[in-house]
Amino acid sequence: MNRNSLPLFLPTVPHPLGNPRQAPTPDSLSLMPPSKTTPPPDVPAITPQRLGRIRTLLLHWYDEHQQPFPWRGARDPYLALVAAVCAQQTQISRVIQIYERWITAFPTIETAASSSRAEILRCWGRAGYPRRAVNLHEASRICVAEHHGQIPRDPDTLLALPGVGPFTAAIVASFGFGDDAAAVDTNIIRVIGRLISGDLQPTTDTPRATIDTLAQILLRPGTADRWNPTLMDYGGRICTPRPHCDQCVVAHLCAARPRFAAGETAEPVRAQGKFADSNRDWRGRLMQTLRDHHATDAPPLRTTTLINSLTADPGTRKRLRSLLTTLITDGLATTTEGHTTLGFP
Repeated sequence: MNRNSLPLFLPTVPHPLGNPRQAPTPDSLSLMPPSKTTPPPDVPAITPQRLGRIRTLLLHWYDEHQQPFPWRGARDPYLALVAAVCAQQTQISRVIQIYERWITAFPTIETAASSSRAEILRCWGRAGYPRRAVNLHEASRICVAEHHGQIPRDPDTLLALPGVGPFTAAIVASFGFGDDAAAVDTNIIRVIGRLISGDLQPTTDTPRATIDTLAQILLRPGTADRWNPTLMDYGGRICTPRPHCDQCVVAHLCAARPRFAAGETAEPVRAQGKFADSNRDWRGRLMQTLRDHHATDAPPLRTTTLINSLTADPGTRKRLRSLLTTLITDGLATTTEGHTTLGFP
């Protein structure tokens, strides 16, 4: 099988990463190579035989169950970066939509860099967390201005780009360049913490340093572009918050399996608060109004009109003015002489 034809990843939150439609949590891994020193005391030992079986069985499972994505096999750092940013805190079904919309509008890093902030935000639409679009725009500009239009391969330089944390850097390194970099998201934490440490709810029970060390140990050199999506997909479809142990190909090697078999259950991770009437909800409404107005090429919208069009409640209007300030701080809007526009000049 051609490694380059494999998909980037399958995130899940519950699939904050518990079913195959869930989104990966933002950036959380180390790009450092495996340490040649003795692992910390809290890292469980893995025999070479067990390590080899885990790798072989999971990679074989992935080869049999992988799902196609439009960015697979590209071996293009820009496409990998776009996909990774789109996937932050977003369900996979929506990731594909956002990714395709972005690549259609900005097929190269140069087209993204030369576009206005308003064009970027209109393309992003209602995808949520628009700061991601701003970061992707700024990262593109920096790459064009400082790196000859190339996304840097050096880990430290890559991590210095706006919006690029360890997880995103690992995706770019492994899928964009074919380098060995172990990604860690919520799905992967769950798989590794259960399989090796025996914790039922690794997100809260397994020390992060242990997860990071184990992620490096488990990665078979030369397979990062297969191994990262293997663990993400496995955590989204098999080792979910309520695991399907009867379908697990490594159940006989899993340290947590006896506990699940004995009837223990994983304590659920605290759920997100309601979206309706949240600050994120109202920020989204402000952004949508600005996007809709920008599409008409009409004169700048008066700030008072913008606020009043969304609510008649005095308390909510005051709240919206405060939220508008946060949009301006985030580079999503600009207010000049009583008028507000999308993006910045």
